[in-house]
Amino acid sequence: MSPTLRTILLIGWLHTSCAPLVAADTKTSTPAPKRNVVTDEPRTTKGKPEGAADYVPRVDPTDGQHLALTLHKLEHGLDPARPFLIWAIGSSYTNMLGNGEAWKEEIPKRFPKAPPIRYEKMVGNSCPWQYVRGWARHLVVPDQPDLVLIYTIGNPDDLEKLIFELRTQTTADIIVPSIHWRERDQELWGKSENAADQDVGRVRDICRKHHVEFVESRRDWATYLAANRLPIPALLKDAVHQSDYGAKMINANILAHLRRPTQFSYAPPDRERRLRPTPRPDGSFTAKFTGSRIDLIGQKSPDAGTFRVVIDGKPAAQVEAFLTGYVQPNAKNAKEGKGAVPRDQAPHGITLGRQVVPQAWTITMTSDTGDYELVGAVSGTDGRGNAFKPFTSNSGQILIEPDLWRRAERNRAGDRFTFDVRSAVVPEISFKGAAGERLSVRVAQVLPNGEHTLELIPVGPGGATIETLAIYQPPLPGH
Repeated sequence: MSPTLRTILLIGWLHTSCAPLVAADTKTSTPAPKRNVVTDEPRTTKGKPEGAADYVPRVDPTDGQHLALTLHKLEHGLDPARPFLIWAIGSSYTNMLGNGEAWKEEIPKRFPKAPPIRYEKMVGNSCPWQYVRGWARHLVVPDQPDLVLIYTIGNPDDLEKLIFELRTQTTADIIVPSIHWRERDQELWGKSENAADQDVGRVRDICRKHHVEFVESRRDWATYLAANRLPIPALLKDAVHQSDYGAKMINANILAHLRRPTQFSYAPPDRERRLRPTPRPDGSFTAKFTGSRIDLIGQKSPDAGTFRVVIDGKPAAQVEAFLTGYVQPNAKNAKEGKGAVPRDQAPHGITLGRQVVPQAWTITMTSDTGDYELVGAVSGTDGRGNAFKPFTSNSGQILIEPDLWRRAERNRAGDRFTFDVRSAVVPEISFKGAAGERLSVRVAQVLPNGEHTLELIPVGPGGATIETLAIYQPPLPGH
């Protein structure tokens, strides 16, 4: 991961919330505010309710049925060795589940051969599924994780769009827990499983439809509260945020699904498999595969050569497979309200069109009513649009959807947003290096999910030792 992306994630972690923003305590006599002065998340810790029993997560026979690849990787490890990558995206509810500490503590105990856990996250103030979809496109898909955790609220139709985004471009398993009980749900207690802002039944049905692992966390919270005769606030830090013990319970509910169910919904080779390329007399290699991504695993040697990558008869520069980086708001953009951050009033997702040229792009607001100008480092000025209307750049390369631009009404003239577009195919692979050193290269990704041909053409003297090719086929067609 690049240093720039790590900075983005750190900023995203520091500036997160799901509650309405309130003014910070500015009294100089107070040594430290009880709430985060930027995001309004409670700073104080809150453990298990006094007198309550220890929480034990419920396990059903079907739990884990949509996590076949996850279980396989945790039970058998990964070759070549690398961390098991989890991407968590959502609101402050996601943020308050921590930074993977529960996973890093529990996984080695249960899975001795498991790889180390790498846990990344991107979260935003009250960020619903609608806008999380943009982060999935720009942060999660490029990273190609093993598992995606989504914990927030919103319109179930937007959750389905988010799942489709991931299911067509990655092989990652997906976990979606139902939202915890909050004070705003008090009127629904004993009457409905739904939350004030989550139709639990619809979320469950969408997860079932797309073989997403649904965690009945809300159900199990209710059972624990009732069994211990506790009010809803007993597991909260404030009106909406889960307490430390509440977060521990949610993590326990999620981790309880890492098990072998009565039957998996798919077999790991359906999505990830390996094959050997065919060597040719001229020193080149070829392989036919079905999927959207292909990696090469081999060995280096001092006298090895360099090979040009050709996909479906085209060199890398001509393959229409691109990745779009995170849409980075300028730190000096206008902020409305105490604790507001530019990240939460910005375009969250960009769509690529036709005849794409890799380059850096800048969106500059030209008015306080949503007008902007788009400029590419190579293409130059490529059109003017409005944040509240669908936009296609003059060249057709860039599409900007109002549905993925959050709080555009807060943007002001002079606000800037930057993003880059880069090729998703490496142009060449060099096998030169220390004798026996392992080589692992992501050759291409986000290809149309279908049949392809890879050719590796030598560009000079020297051969190549290729152990295998790793093929990744997302479960849904589309691009």
